[in-house]
Amino acid sequence: YKQEVDFLRDHGLLLVKENDLENMEDVFTDPDLIPLLTHINDGFEKEYIGTEESISTREKEDQAVMFLDGIQEWVRLMHAYSVDGDVASDAAKQAVDKLLMGEPYFLSYDKEALILNAVPNFTVMDIDKMVSGTDALQGILDDAVEAFNRQNETRVSAGLTGMIPLGRDEMVYSQQSLGYTSLIAFAAILLLLIVSFRMWTAPLFALLNLAVGLIWATGIVAVLIGQLNAMTSMYSVILIGLGIDFSIHIISGFTEWRALGKPVDLALEETFLKSGKGILTGGVTTAAAFFSLVISSSRGMKEMGIVASTGLLAILMATFLLLPALLVIRERLKDRKQVEKTAAPRDISFQFLGRAGETLSKHYPFTIVAAVVLTVLLVISASRITFDQNYMNIEPEGLTSIALQDTILDKFDMSMDYALIIADGVDESRRLAEQARALGSVAMTEDISLYLPSREQQERRIPRIRDIRRRMAAVGQKVPLDGGTFSQLMDELKRMEMNVMELQDMAFLGGQDKVENKCGAVVGSPGEPQTKNRIAELMGVLETDRARATAGLNAFQEDYARYFRESVLRMSSTERIALEDLPSSVLDRYANEGRTQFLVTVFPQGNMWKNAEFLERFTDDMDRLSPKVTGMPSVFRALIEVIGRDGRNAVLLTVVVVFLLLWLDFRNPGYAVLGMVPLVTGLFWMVGLMHLVGMQLDVMNVEGLPLILGIGIDDGVHIIHRWRSEGRGSVRVVLSSTGKAILLTSLTTMLAFGSMVFSVWRGFGSLGSAMFIGVGACFLTTVIILPGIIGMVERKSSGSGKK
Repeated sequence: YKQEVDFLRDHGLLLVKENDLENMEDVFTDPDLIPLLTHINDGFEKEYIGTEESISTREKEDQAVMFLDGIQEWVRLMHAYSVDGDVASDAAKQAVDKLLMGEPYFLSYDKEALILNAVPNFTVMDIDKMVSGTDALQGILDDAVEAFNRQNETRVSAGLTGMIPLGRDEMVYSQQSLGYTSLIAFAAILLLLIVSFRMWTAPLFALLNLAVGLIWATGIVAVLIGQLNAMTSMYSVILIGLGIDFSIHIISGFTEWRALGKPVDLALEETFLKSGKGILTGGVTTAAAFFSLVISSSRGMKEMGIVASTGLLAILMATFLLLPALLVIRERLKDRKQVEKTAAPRDISFQFLGRAGETLSKHYPFTIVAAVVLTVLLVISASRITFDQNYMNIEPEGLTSIALQDTILDKFDMSMDYALIIADGVDESRRLAEQARALGSVAMTEDISLYLPSREQQERRIPRIRDIRRRMAAVGQKVPLDGGTFSQLMDELKRMEMNVMELQDMAFLGGQDKVENKCGAVVGSPGEPQTKNRIAELMGVLETDRARATAGLNAFQEDYARYFRESVLRMSSTERIALEDLPSSVLDRYANEGRTQFLVTVFPQGNMWKNAEFLERFTDDMDRLSPKVTGMPSVFRALIEVIGRDGRNAVLLTVVVVFLLLWLDFRNPGYAVLGMVPLVTGLFWMVGLMHLVGMQLDVMNVEGLPLILGIGIDDGVHIIHRWRSEGRGSVRVVLSSTGKAILLTSLTTMLAFGSMVFSVWRGFGSLGSAMFIGVGACFLTTVIILPGIIGMVERKSSGSGKK
């Protein structure tokens, strides 16, 4: 957070580039006020005025701003001494330091913000340390800020940003969110089942069975994975939405048979004969779809596949083992209370679904044509959906760690999401840093060469530094200002004003806002009357009372001149700098312990989270610089590529696995294809509907695409199993009974995923919204398209039979 000031005091001029040293050489040769102002103006004109390349790069812009900072402070102190000679002598020394060495702290251009870079001894993979370490550091900041503000009666604020605090916020808020979203899902599902089944005990048994399955699943996760990450921590919501489906199919079938007067044992037998195979096939295919994610290169997606697939199978096992026993206990207790059976047999299936399915089946040409047209329209809509590469859009709103990223971009015109390059020597580090500084995507570069010029560079600078030292050492007694030299002083101030104005015009024409703004702070901005011309104000004060001003400026010269001379002589050391001469703080920052590898830190000047093109440009620039580059920009672009590639591969693998499992189950490839038709069309409907409601794909909801293939297959599997069991002409029965079950399972799954929209972490909300749409789309394609296809198949088989 601060320059190595002592090192700069001892070796400062050896660190100045040859061209800058040549242009500014005279500034270091005479500390008297008028010669100093003259030399500053001479150097200003050589360095910046009339040279189009003077501020053509970000590095040169920053150097110009630093130089103007020194001038601004110098003018301010001259004004203060001219008005009131009673100024602390330390202020003059600080102005000398700023003129010679620049600002020691990493301050923003408007001097309102300061960056401190804290380097942890752990990574984002150490989740416990990431959370506890961030909280501990935030506690230190809070205490320091509170004490400082109380002592100084100010309103300074401080906060943490970067990938470590951001990773901490992701973990904390995702876990908090999943706690109450899981409760919301449980409550909503329980209410839906109570209303749908018109009873409360069976739904409670379903949730009890689900809870047991979740406990089993959590135990398996603990053995296989050990700990959860931001991705796998949402497994509970997914398993709640999917695991309850098994119970619903069993309870729906069992209660229907019981309502028709079947005894308990026969009702259970019929339920498992009609629905058991579909439940098993649906569970296995969904688990297989989840398990396909293990092919991913992303650890998060891979663990997500393991957790979801094994957890789902654990709940499936609990459902087959526990739920039937619970239902039998319920019926036995109920029969004891009702000695005389008074209830007449009744049909509690959803007849409206049956009638709708029968109509669609009978008018299959219209059904199929309408489905094709609608699918084509939604495919066109899906083709227009865009990908939101702004990672910050999935983070919680209002977080300090995110807000401060925007603050840094605004105040420092750069991002702290820097790239890191490993160099195998000081020379390579210097070369890479120089190449990086020349890139338009780079704001700033830090490496060890800032403190260690090459031997050749040092040799070229030493003769000029010796001349500076000789000339400064030869300076005699200070020459005070008097009436005869006053006009010369005014001429140099006017010249300085004109130089700054000319640089201001150059910066305006070249679009260098930082230089233009800093010039405006010195001489005012033409279009902003409220800004002041500090040099003109100073000249006005000098003209108003020459005697007083002269006395004040002589006091100023008295305070700073000796310190200026001593500082220049100390900075003009010609002793060569070697690696071992660098302070340990510099070596530890840029070199490994063995001093064999060196770190080059490259800060981008754009917002890569809101500008995908800039992310591509910056990471491409870094890749061209060196193959040994890392950092958040490279990692995030790789993550996007991995998610895209692995998502596509997972989708293809899921389609193949699901088809093979259905073929094995149905013993007929035609039925396997039939079962996948509503699934594939449902996927297109899902993406098309997402585009229609204004959603974009992002790094979270894109993972819903392979998931929906596993989730959505259940509906078609259950319908086809029941249709094959009931026989030809049974569409009404199938949709009334099994359709009721898949409607309830779809609604419960949608409620589970929909509860995620209440999550503070917007990534969960994005995934939940996408899955809500996807599950609904698969249900609609199942109950609309399958009846039409079944009607066509039955019509053709009937025609073949007549032949």
